[in-house]
Amino acid sequence: MSGEYSCCIFFSGITIRFILPTSLNLPECITELMCSPCDYADAEYTVTLINEPLQLSAPPVYTDGNSQIYRLTQGRLRVYSPLTEKNGCQVACLLRQNGKHTLYYPASRWDHYRQYWHCNHLLWGEMLLMQLDAFLLHSSVVLVNNKVVLFCGQSGAGKSTQAKLWQTYAKAEIINGDRCLITNKDGVFLGGGSIWSGTSEIYSPKQAPIAGIFTLKKSAENSVRRLGIQAFSELYSQITLNTWDEEFMTKVTGNLQDMLCSVPVWELSCRADKEAVELAYKTLFSKEITI
Repeated sequence: MSGEYSCCIFFSGITIRFILPTSLNLPECITELMCSPCDYADAEYTVTLINEPLQLSAPPVYTDGNSQIYRLTQGRLRVYSPLTEKNGCQVACLLRQNGKHTLYYPASRWDHYRQYWHCNHLLWGEMLLMQLDAFLLHSSVVLVNNKVVLFCGQSGAGKSTQAKLWQTYAKAEIINGDRCLITNKDGVFLGGGSIWSGTSEIYSPKQAPIAGIFTLKKSAENSVRRLGIQAFSELYSQITLNTWDEEFMTKVTGNLQDMLCSVPVWELSCRADKEAVELAYKTLFSKEITI
């Protein structure tokens, strides 16, 4: 179609294509992951400009004050209330099962949006990833020895700090500072980078098998212990979830249970120092760090 502009991004084995009505200024989360045009994409988003509000006959199945979720015959629609125009035209995202998705924008405001396209949250990532047999875990992610190591915990637990310590003392590469994209590939669980990176703004396309996961607790002494059944609840609380959606919850819960059958989870009580890195490294790889 005349006037169309398209681009593709790639991360963690996933290719996403955007089809836009015009060229526009793309955010770093897109430009850092941009790849060559491709014939195949795991998901495709087409921006459609609307001059009239989307007509929704049924009430939303869920609302949180900022967005409303609708079940339509075409798929799931998410409407972003704070971006609704005075004439009622909405900014919304429709996810279809066939992977051909639509982003709706008010035509009257497209010049505003195209100045710097805020698409990160519009991807409705948690639902998209469910379709691709993947999920997001709140964690910092490093790549070392061709494996991925995750650091999990509540805000302030030291996830970013431990990742930076591993970068310094184990020559690890930080591939995400906020969310690990975990993918189930025929029973092998891979962790990788993505566009969802929080304030870390680290955008990497890389992924690798998960060597292990550390849940962090600050302590005056460094110690580590293997978690058993409690690993499920520790990680479950850090997953991006749609609790209103039974299908989503079943899929994500099943993937987490399967992952815990093959991926070790350790509780690391630690200081922010080199010894904490050495202890965790030896626990995971059964050898000392060699630089």
